[in-house]
Amino acid sequence: MQLKKNLLTATLLAIGSLTTVSAMAAGTANGEFKVKIKIDSACNVNAAVGAQDIDFGSVTAGAAGPANKTSATALSVQCSKGAAYVIKLTPSNANASGAGIMIHTSTPSDTIAYQLNSETASAKAWGDTGVLGGSLGNSVGGIGTGMSKTISHAVYATVTGSTDVAVGDYTDTVQVKVTY
Repeated sequence: MQLKKNLLTATLLAIGSLTTVSAMAAGTANGEFKVKIKIDSACNVNAAVGAQDIDFGSVTAGAAGPANKTSATALSVQCSKGAAYVIKLTPSNANASGAGIMIHTSTPSDTIAYQLNSETASAKAWGDTGVLGGSLGNSVGGIGTGMSKTISHAVYATVTGSTDVAVGDYTDTVQVKVTY
C-alpha cells in the first residue's frame, strides 16, 4: 500500500511539475494596429442643358414691360457631409457679375441682355467671384449634407435689355462651376 502511495505521490508531483513548467513557459505579447480610411470630399451638380434651362417664354417684339421679366430654375447639388462648396455662374460673355447676353440664333448682332440673381426680383447678382474658404462674393455657397441628400438652389434671371429686336429665338449658355 505504501508503494502505491509513493507511486501516486510521485506521479502527482511529476504532473504538477510539468504543469508549473508549462505555465512558466507560456507568455503573452501584445500589440495593436489601426483600421482607417480617408474620405475625400465630392460634389455633384445637376445642371443639364434642357432640364435646367431658364425660359422666358414668348414676348411680343418691343412690347412694354418685358424688361425686368423674371424666370427661374433650380440647380441641385449633392456634396459630402460637412464639405463646404461654392457655386459659380458664368454667362458665355464671361461676365463675372452674372450679366449675360442672349444672342439671336441667326442674327448675332441682335442681342437681349439679362442678369442672373440668387434671389427673386433682387439686386443680388449671381456671378463667379466666390472663393472657397473665403468670401462668397456674388456666388452662392453651402455645406454638404451627404451625397444621398440633394440641396436645391434657385437661380433667377431677369431680362434687362430691350426686346425691340429681330424676331426669333435668343439663347445664351451659362457655365456652372461647383468648387469644393
